[in-house]
Formats: sequence, structure tokens, C-alpha cells
Amino acid sequence: MGFLQAVWALGKIEGGEGLEPYLVLPLEREGKVVRVHLKVENPRSAPLNVLGIEKIDLVDFQPEPQMKLKYLFRKRVGSAASWGFSPLHKMGKPKANKDKLREEFFGKEGDWRGDKDSQLFKIKNKLLLDYEVEGALAEGSVNRIMAELERKIEGVLHDLDNKQSHLILFGVVDNGEFLYPGEVPAFVEYFKGKLAASLQGGGAEKAEPQKTGQRCAICGTKDADFTSLNKVFKFSTDDKVNFIYGLDKKRSTTVFPICLSCLEKASGGRDRTERKLANTSLWPGTRLWAIPEAVGQEQGLFLNLLSTLEQNLHETELRPIGEEREKRFFSQLARRENTGLVFHFVCWELNNAQELIHFMVEDVPPERLSSLESCWEETVYAFLGEEKGKELCSLDTAIRSLYANISRVAGKSEADRKVFRDFALKIIAKMLQGERVPAETFKKTINARTGKLIFDSDNWLSARESIFYAHIWLEYMNRLNARRRTYAS
Repeated sequence: MGFLQAVWALGKIEGGEGLEPYLVLPLEREGKVVRVHLKVENPRSAPLNVLGIEKIDLVDFQPEPQMKLKYLFRKRVGSAASWGFSPLHKMGKPKANKDKLREEFFGKEGDWRGDKDSQLFKIKNKLLLDYEVEGALAEGSVNRIMAELERKIEGVLHDLDNKQSHLILFGVVDNGEFLYPGEVPAFVEYFKGKLAASLQGGGAEKAEPQKTGQRCAICGTKDADFTSLNKVFKFSTDDKVNFIYGLDKKRSTTVFPICLSCLEKASGGRDRTERKLANTSLWPGTRLWAIPEAVGQEQGLFLNLLSTLEQNLHETELRPIGEEREKRFFSQLARRENTGLVFHFVCWELNNAQELIHFMVEDVPPERLSSLESCWEETVYAFLGEEKGKELCSLDTAIRSLYANISRVAGKSEADRKVFRDFALKIIAKMLQGERVPAETFKKTINARTGKLIFDSDNWLSARESIFYAHIWLEYMNRLNARRRTYAS
């Protein structure tokens, strides 16, 4: 519950009301937006009677938080859904080859209507058609949109950047100005209807909130309208029930019911975590959240600490060996000593629609992180000396080096690499929990794989470096266990 309460508290601080807590930005980093300016009879009417396309232009994606309401974006309920919450199509990075790019849009045979993999087919059949079905667009609007989109999209294809992700966004022209989906009443009402249905587990169908006679698992409210936590965290999905529902997905609103007010706060807290308290660079394919919680601190002081922490996590960078830019994620958290904060760590990866948790460690004080870092510093200095070691003494470097060494001894087998990655994550989780780390198992694993590492390596120096850093990590783990015994006694 510590993790959930901390996320809920962040959502309460984040504020926002109405739709805002349920919205996210459609891109995490920079990108481009292909804006389709729709000509309509009346921008304020519902349904919108689309007459055609005024123009199509290409602009930079705007990552500012206030743009959430304009983009009006929420992730689809599933990859197979034939509708989206917003008239926005995520096309990813376009092909670099212009012929391949045209094929991507218009289909391999130039007939996008019969090519399910083409961008235009997806736009019509997996996005726009449902707007007519639900009454947001007048009958015939989609066909008029597609007829002109097919002709006018050519004008921007040559300007697309294959190194950036692109969105295709449909908005409305009003007196020469482009109105984003969140500024168009018909699109907003469509979003609200889909949101209400999805929150109650009804998918694309309309659903009325049900009274369960229970209490909210977070705030304790009784006899409210309840939904399930998987509307915020996809740790459990209908096809992979994991731990939230037990074995019966029909009990999703009774196993851990939450009221709609808490759902809003949890949604807002998750969004703030994703934007300001997440790290995606520690281990490939995984995401790490570090969610702070105040212990014995006044609200005003906690807000100041939170603001400083978020700013430092995203702005403080260094340039280590190899000229790669690295954010000191763990090191920044370790600097919060004596502030009354604790951190809840969640490491997970996206597995289709499910968010698969690798570990969740709650109530980690920054003093523990500081101790982990100081022990690593001592170990590195002992092997390399202070002059060379000072470039490698951060806790972030320690964790990355563990993953790198584990990956090298795992070899090229994907199955082996997954097993060894999970072993590395288990070690990190034990470190964060303050538990004894498996030094002997690590030693046996490295010894058993050293011969294969040398045999498979094309570069002896690289293999020697891996073995050397494995020795550093073994010494580090032994020192951590020794410290733990000292503290325990």
C-alpha cells in the first residue's frame, strides 16, 4: 500500500480535475505532428459535418504539460481496439526510403483500402470510422476526409524525419486557426463517453457505474461508484490476470475496488511519475519509477523537496567515459539524506498490453542509497585508485556495470540473456531492500561462464575487462554483506 498511497499523494499534489488526470502526452520525447485541418460546417456542433481538408502541415511536438488537454490523448484499451480516445494516429518513425514511405502509407500495391498494414487503412478503419458510429462525425464525413487525405498527404511526405516519431492529428479549422481535439466539443464528448465505458470495464460499450456496497481500498469511501486498479496500472490484464484479480477477472471490481475520485488521483500520480520520476536508461527495455513519500514532513516542505528532486533528476547530467551523456538517477536520490523522504521503486517492462513487474521495493531511505554508493566508491578506489576511480564511483555506474557484465557472460542466447538479466535485477532489488546479496551465486555463475566468454570473444581485451569488473562486483557484494553484518550486530 505504500507505493499506492505515494502515487495517490502525487496525484493529489498534481491537482487537475475533469479529464486532465486521465490524459497523457502522446510522445515521451521530441517528435513531429502532422496536423490535418478539417473544414467543418460548425466547429461547435455535434456531430461535426466535415466538408473536406483545409490543409495539412507539419509542426514540432509540444511536450508541455498544459498541452495534454489539447491533444486529449489516452492510450488505447488494447492494440486490437478499432477506436482510440482521440483522433490521433501514432505512426512511429517513417521509412527513410521515399518509395518505402509511400508504400507504408498507400500499401504495397498502391491500394491502401485492401492493405491492412498501410497507414491510411489504419487511420480509417482503426480510428475515424468509430467517430461516425458514435455520432461525433456526421455520416459521410470519413469518406470525405480519406478522399482528400489520400491526395494531400503527399505534400508533407518528403518533409518527414525518419529519426523522429510522428503523429497524425485531426483538428478543426475555426476562422483560420487550428483547434486541437481538446478544443472541439464533439471530440471531447466522444472522449468522455469512451472513458466512462472503459473505466467500468465495458470496453467500447456504454456502461453505467455499479454500486458494490464495499469501501474504496485507498480512501475507505463506502457505497461509491467503483472501478478496478488496472485502469491505471496494467500489472494485470484480462488475458494475464497476474495478482490483482486472483484467477477470476470478473471479480476485478471486488478484489481491490477504488472509487472514481481515487482513480483520478492515482491516474494523475502515475502521469507525474512518468514525466518526472522515471528512468528508462538503466536497463534496456525496462522502466524504473522512484516515487517519493514524506515521513513526518509538512506539506509545504515536501513540495519544495519534490520540486527540487524532479528538477535535478531531469537537468543534472554529466559526461562520463565514451562521451555518452548519463543522468545520475540513483546518485540524485541518495543526496536526499536527512529530508524525511523514503522512496518506492518499481521496475517493470511492457509485455504487449501488460506492464510486467520485475521488482517492487518500498520504503527505501536515501541513506541506504548513499551507503550503497559509498561502498561502491571504496571498492572502485581499491581496484583502480582514486584518480581513475572517481570517474566510475556513482551508484548509477555500479548498476550499469552489473548489467553489462551479466549480459556479456550470458552470451548470445536470448533465453540465457533473459535469465541473466532477471538475476541482475534480483541483485539490485536485494540491494535496495537492504538484504544480503547473493555473492556466492554470482561468483559461481561468473566462474562457470568465464571459459565460454573467452572462447566466444573476438577481442581478448574486452573479455579481460569483463572478468576484471566481475571481480570488482564480487568484492563489492562481499563488502555490502560485511556492512550488513556489522549493522545487524
